[in-house]
This record gives sequence, C-alpha cells and structure tokens, in this order.
Amino acid sequence: MKNCESNIYTDLACERRRADTSVDGIEYKKTRVCCGIWERIAVSSREGALSIGKPMGIYNTLHLPRMDLMDNAAINDAKDEIARELCLLCEKISVTPERILAVGLGNATLTPDAVGAVAADKIKPTMHIKSFDADTFSALECSEIAVILPRVSSQSGLDAIDTVKSMCDRLHPDVVFAIDALASRSADRLGATIQISTTGIQPGGGLGNPKKPLTEKTVGTPVIAIGVPTIMDSTYFAKDSKQVEGRSHMFVAPKEINDIVNVAGEIIADGINRAFGLCF
Repeated sequence: MKNCESNIYTDLACERRRADTSVDGIEYKKTRVCCGIWERIAVSSREGALSIGKPMGIYNTLHLPRMDLMDNAAINDAKDEIARELCLLCEKISVTPERILAVGLGNATLTPDAVGAVAADKIKPTMHIKSFDADTFSALECSEIAVILPRVSSQSGLDAIDTVKSMCDRLHPDVVFAIDALASRSADRLGATIQISTTGIQPGGGLGNPKKPLTEKTVGTPVIAIGVPTIMDSTYFAKDSKQVEGRSHMFVAPKEINDIVNVAGEIIADGINRAFGLCF
C-alpha cells in the first residue's frame, strides 16, 4: 500500500507529511476538544509549502465521529466548535467579518459533491434585512451575510470563481467562506473530518478536474475554505504501485453519503450562523 500512496489524491493538509516539523516554516499541534480532535498546521515558508504540497497558510482539521452516526448533542458541540474556529481564524488573518459572502461550491445534484449546496441552503442570510430596515438589523447584532450557489460550469456555463469575483466586486465583503466537498486518502476520514484553511480552494480539484483557484489573489477578498471529505481515490485499494500505473483514477463514496452530507452541511451552516449570523 505504501508504494502507491504518493499516487493517491488528497485535499487534506493533515495527510501530507502533517507532523514534519523538521522543515522550517511548519508548525504542528494536536489538541483534543469535547467533540473530537484538532490537527492544526501553520505553513509560513516556501520550503514548508513545498514539503506538504500546499500554499502557505493555516490548515486546521477537526476529526469527528462519522457525521451520520453522531447524536444531537455531539452535532451541537461540533457546531459550536466550528463557530469558535471561524472567529479565531478571522482574528488571525486580521479580518473583521462585518460583511460575509458565503459560497456553496459543487454540484447539488451529485450527492458526494453537494456539501456546499446543502450548507448554503441552511445558512441564514441577513444582508437584505439591513437594506429593508437598518434599525432592526442593528438590534440583531449580527454580520451582513449573503449566500450564493455558483453551480458547476457544466450547469451555468461559468467557472465558479467568475461568479464569486463579480459578487465580491459588487458587495465588497470582508471575507468569503467557500464551502466544498473534498477528497481524502483515508476511508476513516470520509464524513468524519472538517478542514478549515486560510488559503482558499480549487473547485473541482478533488475530482481531478481543477478550475481556477478561489483565493484572495483571484477574487480580491480573503477566502476561508471549509471542506468535508466525501470521496476517496479508489487506487488506495491497490496492493502496490504496479496496479496503479496507467489506471484512470476513480473516486468512491460511502453508501451512507446522503446522511453524511446532510449532517455536514448542517454543522458548517450553523457554525457560521452561530458565529456571525442568526441562530434561531
């Protein structure tokens, strides 16, 4: 198995030499919280970025029980944990999130790729309230939140980044929360992991069909990416590298994917609602 691991795709920083602190510019910390375990990786040098194959930035990953098996109390704890983490990350990158653009990436009609769409449907928008009644909005003591679903290019004819950039140019948000499905190398992490990063995201990357990256550089606004691995590369099951050579990569998802995606979307959405918006 080890011989073919390098050929297996993953979006998770914690699966890319996560604890290699011998490399300058990589900080790694593991902490336990009531609902799971955080793996926190901070990459601050080009050498560190090359080491894990990810841009410089922060990659914090919350490991949970598989989401479709969590009870209501555990789900509630996970929502609170995501809310706290988003507030902390905004502070670390010097963002005051008074105006937020939440983006649900992916394909709503393809369940393993629907995490972004499900989350977007559950995020409570508030930006319109301020437009209609500024006094009522002020009393709510929340951020202005707008939510969009760019859809995939085969459905809209546009790359997601083009839609997001146009909305950023129009709304001038303080931060973009980009929510998407990810790929993992480990079956144990499918539906049991939430990665939050400050480096943006590349839509379609997990399926081997990468589009333009959605980052602060490309849209002009800081981007915090929130993702849940729902698929894994089937070549993981190959016994050795010879079985991988020349094979087309296929991605597989758990049979419980529908329930996993629904709970994942709920946790992410309510994390955002609790941190910045309306939680009733």
